Formats: sequence, structure tokens, C-alpha cells
Amino acid sequence: MMKANLALAAPPFRVVHLLQMLRRVNSDTTADFLRLTGARLRLQAVSCLLAVVVCPVTSLCEQSRTFHITQRYLNIPVERASEMRLFQISVGGVQKREFPVQLAEHAIDYWIFLDVSEFKGSTITLTGPNGVASASVQAALGRIYQANQIEGAATLYKEGNRPQFHFTVKRGWSNDVNGPIFYKGQYHLFWQAFPFGVKWDTDFMYWGHAVSKDLIHWRELAPALMVDKLGSPWSGTSFVDHDNTGGWGKDALVLVYTAFDRISHKQVQCIAYSIDNGATFNRAAGNPVVDSNREVGSNDTRDPKVFWYEPGKRWVMVLFEKDGMSFFNSTDLKTWARQSHRKGFHECPDFFELPIDGDNNRKKWILHGGSSSYEIGTFDGGTFTAESPVLHYAEGKNLRGDDVLYAAQSFGEMPDGRRIQMAWGRIQLEGMPFTQMILFPTEFKLKTTKDGLRMQATPIDEIAQLRTQARTWSTLTVSAANQKLGSAGSGPLDVKLQASLESGDGLAVRYDGHDLTTIASEDLENGRGQVEILIDKGVAEIFVDGGVRYITREIPLSTGGHGLQLSLKQKASVINHLEIYEMRSMWKPRT
Repeated sequence: MMKANLALAAPPFRVVHLLQMLRRVNSDTTADFLRLTGARLRLQAVSCLLAVVVCPVTSLCEQSRTFHITQRYLNIPVERASEMRLFQISVGGVQKREFPVQLAEHAIDYWIFLDVSEFKGSTITLTGPNGVASASVQAALGRIYQANQIEGAATLYKEGNRPQFHFTVKRGWSNDVNGPIFYKGQYHLFWQAFPFGVKWDTDFMYWGHAVSKDLIHWRELAPALMVDKLGSPWSGTSFVDHDNTGGWGKDALVLVYTAFDRISHKQVQCIAYSIDNGATFNRAAGNPVVDSNREVGSNDTRDPKVFWYEPGKRWVMVLFEKDGMSFFNSTDLKTWARQSHRKGFHECPDFFELPIDGDNNRKKWILHGGSSSYEIGTFDGGTFTAESPVLHYAEGKNLRGDDVLYAAQSFGEMPDGRRIQMAWGRIQLEGMPFTQMILFPTEFKLKTTKDGLRMQATPIDEIAQLRTQARTWSTLTVSAANQKLGSAGSGPLDVKLQASLESGDGLAVRYDGHDLTTIASEDLENGRGQVEILIDKGVAEIFVDGGVRYITREIPLSTGGHGLQLSLKQKASVINHLEIYEMRSMWKPRT
């Protein structure tokens, strides 16, 4: 179709010539009316046909722009009210990338960037959608420019609504955490990324990538995976192939992910690997390695979790399929055999062992899905057997009524044996060139409680790196405690307290006039316990008695200036101890 249109439109003088003939016909005298009526009608028909055929081609030409790439980034202006449209990057007539963006045709709300360093020294053509022609579109294309810095680099991580100790992306949307891992001296964090704006499109997700030496200070890198011929790289996992069972190299860093085809909506499982310490990833030959859509009668087959099962000397894949979790085995990472299926959990499985009360001689397996729900049980390499009801380790809703915590994943290859997880925080950050966040890293422990075994989450010890000098007080009334909290301001904060609550009383926690939670005396052993409250832009995380309760809440960004406040109903209830830490920014270099 493109080739035919270009052939018709190539000699524009023909269009002009025919239209001139039409005007001459229309200006002839009345005496020639009958003779020329037929010609007039024929030329009018040709004129209409040319308008239909030529206009799309003209639009296409008007929405193309070439760049000879000499610098790292293309900076692209975005307008929130603009329509999301598809653009392509091609080199020598061959399409290399395709992406949607709300290109700013009028006011610029914010900027996004594309890393085009792979095209340095080449001339690329940026082409917009067919059939949309206007001066404003052409002007918008003219605003795109090359640079070795992203637009807004001077204020990056200093934006007014940027969280200061919760990970957020430079630009765009982030969601599911994917396969975090410790590898060759540093932590790698992957996530579902839509870098083209704050209004996401699951047809064009990437794997975001950041690294850290301490789980606190993160440096965002170029995407680990982008869209390829099999589709958008959805959620998955990472692991180290220590013994080269896959044939990509000893100690290769391997990603297993779901490829989503936006045309057929098929979801298949694929592999990518890195042999340069995680700097770049190559798609494995033979993808996909699992295609079970037809077998299970559903396109819902996604989010693989893969790990080495030492007792059986084989790989295990846990895969969400249709209505629950399926378990597969493999010895070479390329051929997978189905072992079992368990109904119940939805999306984003994580699966791991935890010692009971820290005793490595007594362990249980934990299976959980996209939310904070989990089961405790045993695993024989192919089948998980639950020994508990469905439990929850976290609670709390965002302003739209959804769970704040979703799609959590735990780190593989931890050098100290801790089970640390990070989760998508479903928090809107209005007015920013980015949205959503990753909740603060927490450590899982499996503890014996009066209700049986429970998995509990607490902030990782590394949080101490961000605390400033502690301000501490003892034996306070709630009124006195609120005065101290008021002097600390609105955050970011880490507040730790010990409370003694009379039977039937509850410690209510509010921020800027909004209820966060109430901690009942029954939540604490004998009414006495510890509470830790993390306050950052848009989010509060509250930990009760070492994870007996873990509460996540979205904080409205339009604040009333009241900060953190507590309340108690009974005078005999007191705050035994209060510690307030103002928090340093994770975005500032370590000193």
C-alpha cells in the first residue's frame, strides 16, 4: 500500500496540472456548458481521488524527520492532553524501533528521552502515524533535539513531588518488579518500564534496569530489554547459570520473561542472557522456550519465576497460567516439562524457602502471587503442598482503592542469605514526568506466633544510612509526642516509637489530616509494642512489632501542613519512647 501511494504521488506537478485544468473548465462560457459538463465531472472525480490518495502520503512526509546521530539522547516534548500516537525509528529504510508517545503539539508538560547511542554515526528517520497532518505536528517534531544530557538533568531527582528514599524512574511509568538479584558485586533491580510517558501502554513495555552497591542508592541504566519481534517483554525473573546448563557461558546472568504479542495477544516465555556482567542482554536462539497458550486454553500464561532446585539437580519454573500457578522442570533451560498446577494465586509468582525462627535446619516454602497473599508449605521439586490457609503479610489501599503493594519479588543470590524483597508501590505522583514507585526494601522472616507460622516484613538494616541524627524522648503523652513530631516537619521521615495501650484503646496514625491506620491494643503483645513509620512523598509505610502488621498507604500530595500526628483515647495509654529521624536523599552521592 505504501509503495503504491508513493508511486501515485511522486510527480506532484501532475496534481497541480490537473487542478489547473479543472479551474479552466469551470471558467468556460455558458455556450460551452453542455460540451464541458462531462469533462468537468470527470476532472472533479479525479481531483477527489487525488486528494484521497495524496493526502495520506503528504501527511506521512510531513510527519517524518531525519537526524544524523552524534549524541546519546533524543529529547522529546510531551503534552498530557495529546493523543497517544505511534512513531517509528528506521535506518536505511529498516525499522529499528516503534514506540507510542503523546507528542506535545501545543504546551509542553514534560520531556521524555530516548537513548539512541546505538545509532551513533548513522542517520535515522523518525516517522509519525499516517494520515495526521498539521502545522502543530510538524512544529512538535521540530522541537525534538539531540543532546548528551536529558532535558531537565539539572533538576533530576530534585523535583517537588519526587520521593527521596523510594526508588522512582527518571521518566515515564514503572510497575512490576522483575527478578532482582545480587550479581558480581552489585545489586541489580529490574522492573516493568514504560519510558514514553506517565500514561502506560502494556503493548510497549521494557525491562528497566538499575544497579546499587548497598540496596539504597540506585543508578538507573539503559533498559535491559526492549520490544522485539515476539513482542513486549513482560514480567519475569533473573538467575545465574553457574554451570552453563543453557550453553550461554559459565555464570551467565539469565533473564526469563513473558513476550506479549500485541496483535495476537499470545503470551509466551522467552530467555535473554548477559555475558558482560549485565551491561547488555542478548535474546536466546530458539525463543520461545514455553508456549502453553493452546494447552491451557488461555492467553494468560505469564510472569515466570525460575530457580535452581539443588536436591533434584534441575531448574524449576513457576508460571501463572489461567487460574493459578503451574510448575515446570528443565535440565537445560530450553526444554520444559509440566509437573503440576495449583489454582488460586494471580500473576507474578515468587517462591522461596525461609528458615523457621532463623533455624536453617527447619525451613518452609513460601508461595505468593501478585498481591501480598501467600501460603506456607512443602515442595518436592515438582509439586507445592500448602500447610497453611492463604495469609497476607501486608495491607493498605491507594486513593483508588487498589492494594498499594503489588508484584513483589525477592532478590536471588544474596551474599548474606537474607530474603529481601522489593514491590511495586501503586502510587500516583501527579504533576511529575514520572509516576509509580518501588516500595522500600524489606526483609522477610518466618516466625512462630500465637496464630502459627507467619511471614513478616521489616525495613532492611541499610535504612540506617539515610537517617540523620536521632532525636529521642521518653515517657510522653500523645500531645507532647505530637509537638515533637510537628517540629520535625512533613518529611521525609523515619519515626520509631514504643507505646503502651490500655485494653480496648488504639493508636491512630494520621498524616496531614488523613487517616493512615489505627493500631489496636490487641495488635501488640500485652498492649505494649513498637511501631516504625516511614514517610516519603506520596507514601507511608508502617511496621508494627517487627512485621506483625505491615501497612502501606498512599498520601495525598496536596497537603494541609499538619505532618504526622498520633492520637489515643485513654489517658493511661502513653508513648514510652519516641525517635525521629529526618531522612537524607537516596539520590545524593554517598560520602
